[in-house]
Parts: sequence; C-alpha cells; structure tokens
Amino acid sequence: MQLSLFGVAVFVIGLATLYTSYRGAVYAMAACCLFGATLALGLGGIGIMPAQLFLAFFAVRAFNLAGGKRIADAFSLDKPGFWLLCTCIWGVFGAILLPRLLRGSTLVFPVDHDMGGSVLLQPLGPVSGNLSQAFYCVGDVVVYACMYALLKYRGAYRALASAVLLLAALDVSAGIIDIGTHAVGLDVMSVIKTAQYADLSGEEMGGLVRITGTFPETSAFSTFTLPLFVFCLNLWLVGYRPKLSGAIALGAGALLLLSTSGTAYVGLGAYMFVQLFSRPGRVSSDAGPRKRRMWIIAGCAGLLGSLYVVLFLPVVANVLTDFVNTTVFGKADSSSGVERMSWNTQGVTNFFDTYGIGVGLGSIRTSSFLVVLLANLGIVGVVCYALFLGKSMFSSVAEHYPFTERAVCYAARHGMIATLIVASISAGVFELGSCFYLLAAAAGALPARSPRRVPAREVWVPQRVQE
Repeated sequence: MQLSLFGVAVFVIGLATLYTSYRGAVYAMAACCLFGATLALGLGGIGIMPAQLFLAFFAVRAFNLAGGKRIADAFSLDKPGFWLLCTCIWGVFGAILLPRLLRGSTLVFPVDHDMGGSVLLQPLGPVSGNLSQAFYCVGDVVVYACMYALLKYRGAYRALASAVLLLAALDVSAGIIDIGTHAVGLDVMSVIKTAQYADLSGEEMGGLVRITGTFPETSAFSTFTLPLFVFCLNLWLVGYRPKLSGAIALGAGALLLLSTSGTAYVGLGAYMFVQLFSRPGRVSSDAGPRKRRMWIIAGCAGLLGSLYVVLFLPVVANVLTDFVNTTVFGKADSSSGVERMSWNTQGVTNFFDTYGIGVGLGSIRTSSFLVVLLANLGIVGVVCYALFLGKSMFSSVAEHYPFTERAVCYAARHGMIATLIVASISAGVFELGSCFYLLAAAAGALPARSPRRVPAREVWVPQRVQE
C-alpha cells in the first residue's frame, strides 16, 4: 500500500467533514472529482484517486445522518437506483466469473495494468481491469446512494448545485493556469498528475496549446469539462444564480473551444442539437425567452465572425479550415483514430462471440461507451443500465417542488446527457466518474408524486418542505 501526500490531504479533509455539516462532505466529494489524474493511494495494481478515497468518509457521513434504511431507499423497486444496483451486481458477477468461464473463447484488447501503456490483442482471460473496474463500479453505486439519501435534507439541492459550480470554477481555473504556465514555459500542473497515465501536457496544435488542466490529455479534460459547462448553462437558462452560473458557463465554453480537442467539438455540436429541442420553460417562465436570445446572439456572432474572417482575413480562414480538418474530420484517418476504431470493431465482435453475454466488466478496452456496455455487460447489462438512465433522465417531476430543486434536477439531467454524449465518442471503460453519479442522484431523486410526510419529531426533512 502506498499513501501519497495527496492521500494524506484527503484523509485530513475527510476526518474534518465527519464533524461538520453534510454540505462540507458534498463540497469535498465534488472537488475531489477534479483530480482524476492524481494518485491518492496505491493498492497493488489498483490506483485509488482522491474521489474514491474520500468516498469512504462521504459514505460514513451519509450513514451517520441518514441511516442505512434511507440509503437503501435509493434502491427501491420504483427508483432508478434499483436498476443501477442490478447493473452493478451483474457487472461484478461478470468481472469475477465470465473471463474464467469464457477463457480463450474470443480475442480482446484487455484493460491490463501489467501490460503498461500497450494495448495488444490477446485471448480472453482474467486481467487486472476486472478487479479495478468492479471496484470503481461499486464505488459509483455508493456515491449515488449516499447523495440520493442526502438530497432528502432541506437545502441539499442548493448545496449540490453550489458544489458543482465550485467544481466547474476550479476546472476553469485549472485550464486557465494550464494556458498561462505554458505561455511562460512552465509546467505547474504536472505536480498533481501523479497517476500512472501517459502525460500529454504541453502539446500544441495549430499554434494553440492543447489544454489538459488537471488531466493527462486534452480529450480527458474535454470529457470532464463539457458536462460541467452544460450543467452551468442550464442553470443560467432557468435563472438559477444566473450571474455566477452564466460566468462559469462562459469560461468553460471558451476553454472547450480553445482546447483543440475533437471530442470537445463533436460533443459540443451534438449537445447543442439536443439543447435546440430542450424545454427549460417547464422549469421557469423566463427560460424560453432567454434561450431564444442565446441562440439569436450566438447565431449572429458566429455569422458576423465568419464573414469577417472570410472577407478580411483569408489566411486565418485557411488556418481554421485546416485546424478543423485535423481535429475533427481527419481524426478517423489518424493512427490514433484507426487504433480506436479497431477497439470498437473488436468489442462488437466480442459481443457476438459470447452470444450477447459479454466478456465481463473490465475485460476489454474500447473507444465508445456504447460498445463498452455491449461487450463488457452484454444484453443483461445494457437493459439494466438503459432502464437506470431512462428513469433518471425522463421520468416526470411534479410541479409542487421548490424552484431550486426543479432547476438543479433539470440541469443535472442535461449534465448526464452531455456525459453520455462525450462518453459515446471516446470512453474506453465503464467507469464514468463520481461526478456523473452525483448528477444522476439529483436527476432521479424527485418522484412524480408527492412524497410521504415525515412526523415533526424526526430530524429528517421531506422534499416538500420549502427552502
């Protein structure tokens, strides 16, 4: 076991949150998600990041406040969490047994730390990825259940929104620091990138630095930043703390445009298509006009900017055209694109070779979350996880809930959609991160019917209590 300096810091913060309000635990849990490339604790072949290490304290705090019964309520038959639990049980079962039962039945690109950075085709069998992905899957379920339980407290939705806004602000700050330090020839962010990932910080494309922030590469930064941008954007649209959420959304959006990441550009384009058909007016009457103004201003600015560049700066137009071709359209023809496409092709082959059972969680690496679900979890896992997502993002929410709860629920659902979009583009494993499951808890915690009133003698506060 290897405990790093960052792990010590997490322990100290975790112990402090055990004696403070639950809000402190929520803030710390969200902030730890930023350090996705920082090793806090090493356990053999498994690297424990700050978010996973702090989860132990987060779970203890939630259990002390809510009790096991209310945490278990997240997995009731009528709740989205039931299907997440089913996915987890099937995933852990598959990670332990399927690579052994189906050993050698198909060729896979394994998730194996013993192979270092190389990804080579080899016969199916147990690998370190089975253990690590099963561990992360159980941790994500715990994150979801604990956050779901804490959301029953008065003001919990406001606390979660503030925590995610803090996380987004820290992420934007890290991106700005990355750009600034690169301009003066420094590499400050490498201090926190201690996990065993290939560090691609400091690279340039078209004269622009490839922004990585606290992550090892620009694709990971974009995958993490886009859902935060979407969450803040939708809070601004519905009018929840519009100055703060709007400013953070503007900063995150600018960094995504400057990131030189094809994942960011494709993800932004796909999500804005979703945003075009969204209905924020169901949360706030001011959201509809604000959304129309946003599209009009963005459309006019984009059109005028394009005309100016084409007419007066033709050299810049040629550079931008080459830049887009390199980052988006030419990505599939690059060596990296060809390699990732072969991972996806082999993943689909693994699904059919196992007759839809799957090869077991963590057995293979792909380049799309959709293929991850098919190849790792098979038909059973796909159905369970699809039901979890559907009940979380598309179930109706009663209008009697306070504005804050409905606003945060709405923004969280769009944050989930953005995460799934970018994960479908580039995710190699099943683990989507603790931040996704914090948002998922907020997205699915408001039932369509009025919750049962709790006797006044209990400390627990039902969701109907006005803030």
